[in-house]
Amino acid sequence: MGGSVNGRDGRRRWGGVRRWAVALVSVIALAAVAMAAARLADGGERGGASGPDLHTVSAGSFEIIVSASGELEAAKQTEIRSELESPADIVEIVDEGARVEQGDVLVRLNDESIRTKIEDQLLSVEAARSDLVGAENALAIQMNENDAALRQALLKVELAEIDLEKWVEGEVPKKRLELRTNLEKAERDKERLEEKLERSRDLYAKSFLSKDELQQDEIRYLEAAAALERARKDQEVYETYEHERDRKKKESDVEEARAELERVKRLNESRLASKEADVTNKRRQLAIREDRLAKLQEQLEAATMRAPTAGLVVYGTSIGNSRGFVMINGDGPMQIGRTVRPNELIIVLPDTSRMLASVRVHESVAGRIRPGQRATVRVDAIRDRVFSGQVQSVSVLAESGGWRDPNLREYTVKIALDGGNPGQALKPSMRADAEIVLGEVAGALAAPIQAVFHEGDVAFVYAERGGKFEKRPVRTGRQSATMVEIVKGLDEGAVVLLREPSPGEILNQEISPAAIAAIQPTPEEIKAAEEARRAEQEALAAASEPEIDVEAIRNNPNLPEQVKERLKKMTDDEIRKMAKRFSSGRPGQGGQGGAGRVQRPASDN
Repeated sequence: MGGSVNGRDGRRRWGGVRRWAVALVSVIALAAVAMAAARLADGGERGGASGPDLHTVSAGSFEIIVSASGELEAAKQTEIRSELESPADIVEIVDEGARVEQGDVLVRLNDESIRTKIEDQLLSVEAARSDLVGAENALAIQMNENDAALRQALLKVELAEIDLEKWVEGEVPKKRLELRTNLEKAERDKERLEEKLERSRDLYAKSFLSKDELQQDEIRYLEAAAALERARKDQEVYETYEHERDRKKKESDVEEARAELERVKRLNESRLASKEADVTNKRRQLAIREDRLAKLQEQLEAATMRAPTAGLVVYGTSIGNSRGFVMINGDGPMQIGRTVRPNELIIVLPDTSRMLASVRVHESVAGRIRPGQRATVRVDAIRDRVFSGQVQSVSVLAESGGWRDPNLREYTVKIALDGGNPGQALKPSMRADAEIVLGEVAGALAAPIQAVFHEGDVAFVYAERGGKFEKRPVRTGRQSATMVEIVKGLDEGAVVLLREPSPGEILNQEISPAAIAAIQPTPEEIKAAEEARRAEQEALAAASEPEIDVEAIRNNPNLPEQVKERLKKMTDDEIRKMAKRFSSGRPGQGGQGGAGRVQRPASDN
């Protein structure tokens, strides 16, 4: 039953739709008939062309404007990146779009592994500190042992020197005195006994002395002579052998004691150096472990990220999506449980009090854009307002069109909006369309750009003549997105057609060579054009170059990782030189380096 009701309702709705469709087609047909009748009524006067299709060429002024599209961003913004050295999961994150104050918690990353490492490192630090204390005690003991060994060695040297001096000053003279005394005594004894023997012989010859007594005197004389000989030999042996032997021994004892002193000093230095090296090694190990502990504690603090300034919370992944980049790593948006890699952009806190329009322009016109040029910006979210501004900077590197159009090269232009951001109506990543005024053409004949057609290198218009239109070649000059300067080929007041004419409206299908030759520039015009072009190039060269923000280049999240690593090893001056080198190759400035590059713009900030 329910199915039948639904079927009838569906047929009823479909019948209503059909009736509305028939009515709409009828209205469109009636409108077409009315337009055709109006056109036929006016066709006899202008060969079938209606008023809106015609334009009268006149002298006037128009601005040369370049249109570009992009998005809004804050003039100043604070980036919150992961400072952890290893990937970590998000356990808490503030909602996107929320406004935070300075000091508010933005993100908390999982820090369990860091806390475990800190506990292990604390034990390692305590062990290293204990090793250092043991090494310092061993050094103190070694210093005491060195002092004791040095004192003993010095004492041995002093004793040996004293012993040598005692021998030279005391023992040698004493010995020599003793030997000389013995020699003199022996000589006197011999002389005395010799005289006594002579008297005993005289007395024996006179029979006053017995033979036995004579023999005893002879024996005493022989003993005295032998004693004299021994005394002489003792003196000779001492002076020849014993004195030299004792001298060498005493001097050797002194030299040996001094050599032992040097050995003790060197041994002390070696042992002391070893202990000091051990202390230095232990102290260095302690410092390394303490530094590692301090870094881990810094990592623990870095796991909780707080707002350095007040601002609006914008996720880093939202910025990437707004610029047209596709997240191919599969991580997805910032949320609890997502893994964050080292130095990955997590949150941006834009200062929305002053906004910029970041738009992209084609490489063919990038060389003509300079800081200070006027611009107007329209924001899709606020269509009833037009914001004025000035060009602030032009990126030094081109940005490719990605996989959609790999041959496309565009430059990022930053336009500073005037008047601040009252009411905070403007927000980052809002889509914006900008018109940049490159210059102004004053007092020149001009026609709408849709009135000019081309056949090869020849530009022409359909000019009115006798109620119909003829092909008339023209030489064009400067142009904007809507108007083009007519340098030669038309006079003021000429009427041109803004569309392709129908076969019945056209007078001639071919352009005569004479008409083409008539619009060619004269030598004077060529010379004047060259001088004007040279003056324009000199003015562009004299224009101030945009300031190169080195930190913005280093922190550009759109650069490949290998480029980021290379930039970390480069100095600020090297980065500035590189940026100027790429800037000199920007299209429109005579170079080719910037046009063929695929790098992302380095001055996004």
